[in-house]
Amino acid sequence: MKIKKIAIMSPIADAIGEAATVPRLAKQLKKMGYQIDLINCRGEWDNIIKTHTDIEILDLGTRKIFPFIPTFRWLSSWTSYRVWSLFMSVSIIFRLPIYLKRHKPDVLIVRMLTGPTTFAHKIASTNTKLIISMGGLPKKSPIRSIIWKSLFSYASQLVAPTEGVALSASIISKIPHTKFKIIPNPVIDKKVMEKSLEIISHKWYKNNDLSIILAVGRLTRQKDFPTLINAFKKINNKNARLLILGEGEDRKNLEKLISDLDITTLVDMPGFEPNPYKYMKQSSVLVMSSKWEGPGHVIIEGQALGIPIISTDCPSGPRDTLLDGKAGILTTVGDVDQLTNHLKIALDDPLYFKKMTKLGLKSSHRFTDEHVGEKWKELIEIITKK
Repeated sequence: MKIKKIAIMSPIADAIGEAATVPRLAKQLKKMGYQIDLINCRGEWDNIIKTHTDIEILDLGTRKIFPFIPTFRWLSSWTSYRVWSLFMSVSIIFRLPIYLKRHKPDVLIVRMLTGPTTFAHKIASTNTKLIISMGGLPKKSPIRSIIWKSLFSYASQLVAPTEGVALSASIISKIPHTKFKIIPNPVIDKKVMEKSLEIISHKWYKNNDLSIILAVGRLTRQKDFPTLINAFKKINNKNARLLILGEGEDRKNLEKLISDLDITTLVDMPGFEPNPYKYMKQSSVLVMSSKWEGPGHVIIEGQALGIPIISTDCPSGPRDTLLDGKAGILTTVGDVDQLTNHLKIALDDPLYFKKMTKLGLKSSHRFTDEHVGEKWKELIEIITKK
């Protein structure tokens, strides 16, 4: 029986949750008997070549066309991203058809820059089945709407990680959301559990009298940490502490806000933490204050580790992830007073979350590598028979 070859492409993977999601998906599909090509466009997978030796990483050759264009992680502004996207799109349109004709994968899974990739797939005119998989919440724009509406019909299947993302993509592309198959992102594996047991050196976790509120994410406008910081100030709990793990361009503004509120000894932002799971395991509550999200990987990980969760009811993943508020508290985006009240409940009445955390723990199984892999296998087998 012929082994099916699956190519996976995600050119913006080095700046977002894709950096963990895509290698997990690739490894799981390989375990299930598929041959995998993880396509490296501009170095987004350079960092994992040594650590993931079991994955075939294939260079698409786009760096030969515009060698001066950096990888996505080095972009510093929205303008530079738009310029980068233009050059990257041209590179993909030139190089991807060559790959498809030469390597002849049975399926191409595309997760980022879907417009130019779909166009390149059409140009190649091969028998490769195209799956467009939305990694998270897409931003709405007139250009994107035109491109998606024109090209998405050429895909064998559209995939979204949540119903909310499917609905958002449907609005942009004008394609019925029923055309999207829901397959969650793989987020939970054994390493999450193992890393959660590591020892924490932070002094707050050595004091059993403290209640620690944890937030994890890049220090950007999207995460809306000012709302969380202001809500924390208003709870006025002398035993409460706020720990924000992450780095980003909003650091100086957040530090100024913390100083202005006179809570510098109560809030800590130590920077990026490669192992946030040990903090999730030992914190009192996990808060996601985002203005928008995809599935919300942080709260999925929190569910698996049994921590009480408060999240904004933002578009377009948290409501699905938290089962409409049954597996965690949903709070209004940007509402400081509402978040303050929810934080008080979390700190004053931990038993309030007992049923929620139990349900969240059970629900987190749908985000395991094994469960997600089975969903993908089912889809791949169906479309390759057509």
